[in-house]
Amino acid sequence: MKYTREEFFNAYGNKVWVSPFERIVVLADKEKKTIEIYEKHPRGMATASWVTYHYPKASSLIIQAMGEGSQSFFRVKEGKCDLNLKAGISAAGIEEVKIFDDKVNITYAGLGGGGVGAVLNRGLAEGVLSVEILDYGGGGGLSKATLSFDLKQKIVVGVDDTDTKEEGATWSLANEIAYKIENEGLADYLRHTLVQLYPRNPHKTQNCVSTALTFGADPKKVPLFKERIFELFNKYTLSKETGLVMLTGIGIDKELRDYSLKVKNTLMSLEDATVFSNKVKNLEVLMGNWGLIGAIAALGYSEDPNEAVRL
Repeated sequence: MKYTREEFFNAYGNKVWVSPFERIVVLADKEKKTIEIYEKHPRGMATASWVTYHYPKASSLIIQAMGEGSQSFFRVKEGKCDLNLKAGISAAGIEEVKIFDDKVNITYAGLGGGGVGAVLNRGLAEGVLSVEILDYGGGGGLSKATLSFDLKQKIVVGVDDTDTKEEGATWSLANEIAYKIENEGLADYLRHTLVQLYPRNPHKTQNCVSTALTFGADPKKVPLFKERIFELFNKYTLSKETGLVMLTGIGIDKELRDYSLKVKNTLMSLEDATVFSNKVKNLEVLMGNWGLIGAIAALGYSEDPNEAVRL
């Protein structure tokens, strides 16, 4: 049976044992036939460790899974697989992904409580358009459903050098601007990554850290997003050396990761950074001052927040 989110809420939202996911955002790269799923778990519950452990063991479609507190992240390839569901070992997973022009359908299945989470808890999340229940076995059986989502485009913004010796903090300003962008309805704000750079850099303000911001945007809103993100950083930066870049698409190429690692360990010139920026596919330089070096470096670690803070 197929429901809109509102119909699904009316049917299942009053069950006290159903704990709705707060939000699910799905990003898609049609060229790579890959999606990313960002989930915020129920009421701040840290169930991310459970789903990111079980789902990849059950599903061959899952390329990467990571839990961050009460949020989980999956990178999944388009296609269909036979789930290897085993109680207590690999109890839930993603069976199928279909990418359409402006929508993405994901089929989840699970056993017992894992099935309740896959079908009911997720079905009530902000971001779900519709839910088609394919099987519902209750608390002790198999549950399966196809959830439909708006297709969003992935955008990563790298920024550095918005502060001075006397005032400001790039990571903090970036967080507030990203929050503002989301509140204005231009994109979903999905991740904030601090990237430690070469601490012996004589040009640093203090700690030598750049920032990456990950967003999911309606493809039609990307031009407006770009205009607004530039406008806000240009207005609120305290420095004349701000670097600001924007990268679209899923995945970080090896050349970009290698560049970021180099900026962690050595000094690099602005000229080298400018030359490199012209080689990176889907990279746009919005502000190309001295901070460009660190802004690009932030992109390379945007998907690995734990490694990003290390030297």
